[in-house]
Amino acid sequence: MRVATSLLATLALVASTVMAGPRPSDTIVINKKVLQTSKVPFIPHNGTALFTNWVGLNVDFKYVQPIFDLVNATHSLSNGTLLSRGESHVTVILPPEYDNILHPAGVTIDELNALASHNNRLQRAKFEIECLGRVQVVSKPDNAFQQAVQIILKNFGDIVAYREDVYKLFVKKGGNPALFDPWNFTPHITLGYKIRDIFVEDGVFKGKNACIHKMVAK
Repeated sequence: MRVATSLLATLALVASTVMAGPRPSDTIVINKKVLQTSKVPFIPHNGTALFTNWVGLNVDFKYVQPIFDLVNATHSLSNGTLLSRGESHVTVILPPEYDNILHPAGVTIDELNALASHNNRLQRAKFEIECLGRVQVVSKPDNAFQQAVQIILKNFGDIVAYREDVYKLFVKKGGNPALFDPWNFTPHITLGYKIRDIFVEDGVFKGKNACIHKMVAK
């Protein structure tokens, strides 16, 4: 009887730990190989519909998925409500930036892809992990609660350097410099979202301001 009682108590402790997830004092650890993006291919994103042209830094999902699973199983972080795309990337040129700013000035997606893929430039970009981030908002006009969880990045100078070269190309083609800011950029890796991903257009910013938990690559 004592053995059975002890076993039940142990199982309850394990279950409560899983539901609670990492404590605030804990640091979430992601495999440092996630930073080795030069080992995965650059993937062009071309399309004919609105918001289907963009530039991304491809990230190996097999190192990101365990973090998604941990977050999605943690009551305080998502409680199993997150949806995953099944892939991971850092968006470097956003679809609205291309459709609304760059393309009207004559910058083509082929030019952006060529700039990114030359000498595997974008995939070789260095960056580090800042934290686990989360953004929440009630979207309009549907008044739906939206939530997205992401890995926030830091020390991403190589990525900004690419955006600076895009800016130079944009200005060279006659684009208005005031419309494209290569430094106004908050790179992150989306883990998942509740209904749909949410963006600055929804009123959220996915920078260090959105950090909710310590994270490190080891």
